[in-house]
Amino acid sequence: MELQHTHSQAGSQAQSPSKADARLDTQDDTQLLNATLEDDSAPVDRVRIIAYRKKKKESQRRFWARFGVTQSRGSRFESGAEIPAPVSILLGLYFTKTISDGDLGRAERVVYHRETRTLVNLGQ
Repeated sequence: MELQHTHSQAGSQAQSPSKADARLDTQDDTQLLNATLEDDSAPVDRVRIIAYRKKKKESQRRFWARFGVTQSRGSRFESGAEIPAPVSILLGLYFTKTISDGDLGRAERVVYHRETRTLVNLGQ
């Protein structure tokens, strides 16, 4: 799967998430995006992310939390801000079904101790 990073150009104003979401509401866009979501070789870009999130009826907060991203940062990604490589890699693995929600949840529990939020020694 090819990962596509999106870049916001200096001096250009990013669209608000509501405008980006609104563009995906037409019937033609929905049909095209459904086909794109089923194609594992399609790049993971903001349009595919928004389409997936809307199809699953997930909020930005819920969708982006599984990747360790805040809602406000996820909103910026959906509006065209560059997605950092680690997040982009996780998105690619998630969209190709290489990793699941359960895998992401287990990884978070291994790395962070829930009560102290400190890094756990992985050797223990």
